[in-house]
Amino acid sequence: MVLYDGNCSFCRVCAHILTRLDHGDRLDLIDFNRHQAEPLLESLTPGARRRALHVVQPDGLVASAGPALRQALTVVLGSTGSRALDTRAVALAVDTAYSLIAANRRYLGWIERLGRWTGPD
Repeated sequence: MVLYDGNCSFCRVCAHILTRLDHGDRLDLIDFNRHQAEPLLESLTPGARRRALHVVQPDGLVASAGPALRQALTVVLGSTGSRALDTRAVALAVDTAYSLIAANRRYLGWIERLGRWTGPD
């Protein structure tokens, strides 16, 4: 399960892109501001919840930020993408890019106006 900030324009665009990439309909994307997300993220502080994308595994383990994005991409890209994302250099690049973008996402909301983006919900 992928939890994203539905109040963030940039995050909605990213969630839409993940949905479009997910041809097998394997990801369940949920706005973490919705009531149904609360029990899934109870192990995180409210601040930590708002700062990042999260992936909740069936066993309840939560990955956040870059590692969560890599897990979601592994699902939608399949085995070929999974092997690429498992390399140390790619993991570092994804995690670094995620951190830089997340820290500045409030300035990236304009991207939603470029197209007819909607969230996955």
